[in-house]
Amino acid sequence: MIFAHITTSFRETFHARASEWALAAVLFNWGLVLSLNMTLFEGASYAELAALAPQVAWAWLCLLFGAFRLAVLAINGAWRRSPHIRSACAFVACFVWFQISMGLLQSGTWSTGLAVYPVLFFLDIFNVIRAIGEAGRSDAQHQRMAGNGSDS
Repeated sequence: MIFAHITTSFRETFHARASEWALAAVLFNWGLVLSLNMTLFEGASYAELAALAPQVAWAWLCLLFGAFRLAVLAINGAWRRSPHIRSACAFVACFVWFQISMGLLQSGTWSTGLAVYPVLFFLDIFNVIRAIGEAGRSDAQHQRMAGNGSDS
């Protein structure tokens, strides 16, 4: 039953949430790359990020959080609070993209990551705003239904 919901929800909402899916996948993939290349943080571009946390911590954080975000997107709509969780996930991802952007900027190496990660940060700000709007509409609909005597 949940699989049917996931496939239907995915088909119906993917276009509207494509950026959330993409950023969740990028976050997961970023963690995967960090896991597979354990010397990546030895480069000058990642010195500031390594000062914040070891590479293995960044890898696990991104892998687990990216997987969680993908799972939340998959079950979205099956549970009334899923837009709330989506907005929280996008908000936390903003922190990750911001830290990566600032780490690359402070490294002084001016890597190509500076062309990408700030854009991901701003795109997830947009996702936070959109998901909060959906959460508000979900809450309002739930309140209307509760006011009519139906319980869901």
